[in-house]
Amino acid sequence: MEKKKNPVQYLVLALLLVAIGWVGYTAYDNNQTKKAQQAAQVEAQEARAAKAAETADETTQQQPDVIYAPEFVAANLGGQKEALSSYQGKKVVLNFWASWCPPCKAEMPHMVEFQKNDAEALNTDIVAVNLTQQEKSGIGGIKSFVDEYALNFPVLLDETGEIASQYGIITIPTTFILDEEGAIEHQITGPVTDDLLIKLLTEMDE
Repeated sequence: MEKKKNPVQYLVLALLLVAIGWVGYTAYDNNQTKKAQQAAQVEAQEARAAKAAETADETTQQQPDVIYAPEFVAANLGGQKEALSSYQGKKVVLNFWASWCPPCKAEMPHMVEFQKNDAEALNTDIVAVNLTQQEKSGIGGIKSFVDEYALNFPVLLDETGEIASQYGIITIPTTFILDEEGAIEHQITGPVTDDLLIKLLTEMDE
């Protein structure tokens, strides 16, 4: 005759099954929670990366790499009008100066030397813009200065101060170095030397 199980045994068996089920459910729940946390972390990382890329793209768009020299037309000492754009195809040393300015006087021999010995090889023109509005001795004084320093490059006259204003000239001499398409590569405040010009212009070809 089969022995009947004690009710206590049934209770223990039931509790054991419940315990096993609870452990299994807890393990499954923990695994699902871990997967959800990992997915949330990946999603957050992707969102941060996308935001960083968007910010970098906006910064690039807001900061253009190329700034072109403002166009102008001015008379030379012979009275002929010249446009800055007529020099495109060559690099340009665009120099702002006045005859009464001691640092301008100091740099002129260096510019003459550069024009004589190195400008052609470096495919470069010097264009010297005189701040004529600030000259006390007028055109005659400018011509005397040109003769005294034997300037061998074009001198253009900023007779109204408009060109200096376009370029934000405060201190003279100030020199801009432009590439063959008229983009500004360098701005130099203070006197230049022929060695400095050679260095900067040579680097532009590298």
